Formats: sequence, structure tokens, C-alpha cells
Amino acid sequence: MNGQVSPEEFRPVACDPVRPPAPPAPPPSVGAIADAIFAAVRVDPTLATGRRADGHGGLLRPPPGALTYRPDAATAALVRARDRHCRFPGCARPAAQCQLDHITEYRTRTPRAGGWTIVSNLQCLCAFHHQLKTLGLWRVSALGRPGIGGNALLWLSALGATAVTLPGGATGTWDDSGLRPRIAGCRGTPTRAPSEPDPDPAPY
Repeated sequence: MNGQVSPEEFRPVACDPVRPPAPPAPPPSVGAIADAIFAAVRVDPTLATGRRADGHGGLLRPPPGALTYRPDAATAALVRARDRHCRFPGCARPAAQCQLDHITEYRTRTPRAGGWTIVSNLQCLCAFHHQLKTLGLWRVSALGRPGIGGNALLWLSALGATAVTLPGGATGTWDDSGLRPRIAGCRGTPTRAPSEPDPDPAPY
């Protein structure tokens, strides 16, 4: 037909409308992470003993600076950048205003046997909550067994209260009466602390 397309040959072809791709799934909420941690601890209570309770981070030999009480500037900066705030449940004191605490206690006389001064064995604590831990009113362990990670810390009080804290400030608790973990607090809703200023320089 002289190079022309007849109406019979030119017919629209039906096609499915283009569907936009599905949005990505949202990341797990802090509450979901805390729920999973508490569920894992409930199934296997030995998880509450924490990861590498010796405070050596899985290392066979102490790296430079690990046997000194105070962390060097690089180690301190890494811990503050990771935690961003006091790691006690519900406390939002900025890391810059916190002291650095050994999760597993450092032993002055036998530093090789005690907790080492390494990133995995340090946490940020404000002066008030650091004192609570030092007095034995709260105990803490770092969780990191299969299925539990993200620098989660499990806190146990002398009265039996339990809490999980994660870098970023949110916390989860486990209510034994209902066996249902729940979010207890989040960054921006700190617990009350004494008004005295932090000592300068802060002890570790």
C-alpha cells in the first residue's frame, strides 16, 4: 500500500500497566530487636552470660594499649562514636559527657587476666550510672552469640530488673508477669541523674 499502514494493520496492543516496584521493607525496629534478644535469652539462659566474658574480645594476645587502664585517644573516639550516649537503660547523656567503663572489670594488679582496654570491652556511662555499676547495683554483659549482635548490652539489677540497650539509645525490658518484652524508653527520655557536674578529667 505504497508504504502506508492500513487501519487494519495498526491496532493498539493491550498491555499491563507498569507497576512501580514495591518499596523496600522497613528495617527492624529497636523494639523488634529487643524482643528477639529477650526471646533468645529465654530459650537459652546461658546467653545472659554475655559474649567473651573475659573481656578479651576473642583475642589471644593483648594489642598495644590493652593492658593500660586508660584507653588511648583512638580507642576512646571509636567507643564514643559507636555508643553516642550513656549505655544505661533509658539514659540519653551524650557520649562526650560520659566516662568510659570496662564492661568486664580491669584488674590493676593482673591486667592480662582482667578485662582489657579494647573497644569491645568498653562502654559509655554517665558518672551517675557508672557509680551504680561500680556499687554492684547493676551488672552488664555484652551479647554477641549467634543471632544476637549489634553491640547489644544486657543489664541486670540487684532487684531482678532486666533491660537491653543498643547504640542509639532505645531500650527494651522483659516483664516477667506477662513474659512479653516491650520498649521501656528511647533516646530523648533520659532517666534523672544528679545535677553535680561530671568530674574532669573523667575516670575510666
